[in-house]
Amino acid sequence: MTNKVNLNKPPVSIAIALDFDGPQPNHFGAKQATAQPMQSGSFIGDTTQGGSCNAQDIKFNPHCNGTHTESISHVIDELVAPHEVVEQPLMLAQLITLEPASHVSMDTYQPPIEPGDKLICKYQLTAVKNHLHKGVKALIIRTLPNTASKTTHRYGQDIHPAFFSNEAMQWLVDETHIEHLLVDLPSVDRLHDEGLLSNHRLFWNIAPGSHQSTDEQHRHKTITEMVYVPNQIKDGAYVLNLQLPRLNLNAVPSNPVLYAMLGKDQ
Repeated sequence: MTNKVNLNKPPVSIAIALDFDGPQPNHFGAKQATAQPMQSGSFIGDTTQGGSCNAQDIKFNPHCNGTHTESISHVIDELVAPHEVVEQPLMLAQLITLEPASHVSMDTYQPPIEPGDKLICKYQLTAVKNHLHKGVKALIIRTLPNTASKTTHRYGQDIHPAFFSNEAMQWLVDETHIEHLLVDLPSVDRLHDEGLLSNHRLFWNIAPGSHQSTDEQHRHKTITEMVYVPNQIKDGAYVLNLQLPRLNLNAVPSNPVLYAMLGKDQ
C-alpha cells in the first residue's frame, strides 16, 4: 500500500458500541443482547454482589445485535470464518453518502419490490464511480438521513430499512474491485425477503437456492452491516482497519476503524 496514514489524527471507529444495560440496535426481532454475572458454585462474577472480581456471561446474535462482519458462510454450508478471509485487515477504503430512493428507476429485486420500499439503486453507484480511488478494496456506504438513532434502531414492523437493488449489487461485483462492503443498514437485502438473500448471493456469486461451495464463488469477500458513520466524517478515501475476533462463526462482531490519510482534508 503506497498511501500513507496520518498518525497525527486519531482513528475513528464506525462500529456501534453495544450497551448491554441500555438501548441497543436490533434486527429481525432477535432477542436483546445480554450480559449476566458468571456463577460457578459459590462464586459470582460481580463485585457489587460480593464477588472478588467481575466476570460476565454474554449472549447475543452477531447478525442482529450490532455491527458485524459476515463471510460467505452466511449462505453456504461450509464454514469459512471472517478472520480467515481478511488476512490483511489494513486496506484502502472509500466512504460515500447516498440517500436511498423510492423505486424511480428500472432496477429490480427478488422478491419483487413492494410499495414503500427504499433502495440503493445502480444509478446512484455509477454516479460516484469516477470518485473511487485507484486501489480501493473496501466501500463504506452511509445512508441519509443519518441520525444517531441508527445506533438504537429496532428494525422491524415500524422501521423498514433500505436495501440494495439487484442491479446495484451486480454492478458492484462486475464493475469494481470491491472486496469488502460496509453499510449502515442491518442487511444488504430486504428485511423480509422470503429467505432468498438475493443480494448476498450476487455479492458472493452463489447460485439461487444453493448452499454448496464452488470454485466460482467469491470467498475472499466480506459484508459488514450495521456500522454508524458520524456526520463529521467526510466522504473520501481512508485506510480501513477491519478488526475481527478469531471466532469460527459465519458472522462476528467487528470494529471497523478509519484512519485519515496524509494530504486529505478529512
